[in-house]
Amino acid sequence: MNKYALEVSNLRYSYDRNVEVLNDISFNVQAGTYVSVIGHNGSGKSTLAKLIAGILDLRKGSDIKVFGESLNSDLFKDSRPDIGIVFQNPDNQFIGATVRDDIAFGLENKRVPQKDMDAIIEEYAKKVGMSEFLDKEPVNLSGGQKQRVAIAGVLAMKPRILLLDEATAMLDPRGKREIKEIILELRKEIPDLTIISITHDIEETINSDEIIVMNEGRIVLQGPPEVIYQNHERLTSIRLDLPFIFKIKLELAEQGIHVKSNDIDALVEELWP
Repeated sequence: MNKYALEVSNLRYSYDRNVEVLNDISFNVQAGTYVSVIGHNGSGKSTLAKLIAGILDLRKGSDIKVFGESLNSDLFKDSRPDIGIVFQNPDNQFIGATVRDDIAFGLENKRVPQKDMDAIIEEYAKKVGMSEFLDKEPVNLSGGQKQRVAIAGVLAMKPRILLLDEATAMLDPRGKREIKEIILELRKEIPDLTIISITHDIEETINSDEIIVMNEGRIVLQGPPEVIYQNHERLTSIRLDLPFIFKIKLELAEQGIHVKSNDIDALVEELWP
């Protein structure tokens, strides 16, 4: 089994053949890990997501491999069987009249037998905490709930990679928190699932195994969160901030108080057990 879920090699892209939106991007994503790709508008991260998703065609000399198979191969020309994608606008993703219908849509396209479908729908609705909403209409759901349904519909197709393309960008703080909690639960329940989150919100990167920071079409930093956050001056120079919890840890460290927790409640417990 290939240890890399995703291998990106020499990725270049230009919309007008003049300005390179992506300029020689290369990186690997290990299978079963959670990787965040972060950057501001114009950094190239959205173009990267579109190339992985197959919305844009790869240029000659660039390659993306999914579990060792090139996206340029015949296997991937018309589909992305190993990649499930959740986009930023939950309202644009609903197909069915109810939550149950929406999760069923992809299964019907895959010609899953009707006798097997209900069990699959219920399994993945449970994974995202939407079991009690299966017969509800989408209009009655919050933004966070809609995104949870979108994730359930994608996971029901059993992809090996879950690609979140600014999946929380249009959500309120509660919705963002719900999706963050779902990701943490999925990591426990489906440990082999590779999660790639494209985001502009550095608060969402805290629980990642690795962070890739992009600016002006290039990768400028790459590594685990603790290493990335130590480069706070570099982050500030490209208009990215530290997560709130790490700002607190930095302030405490300057006072000679060193804590390990990356969660505010755990940090309070650590300071005042």
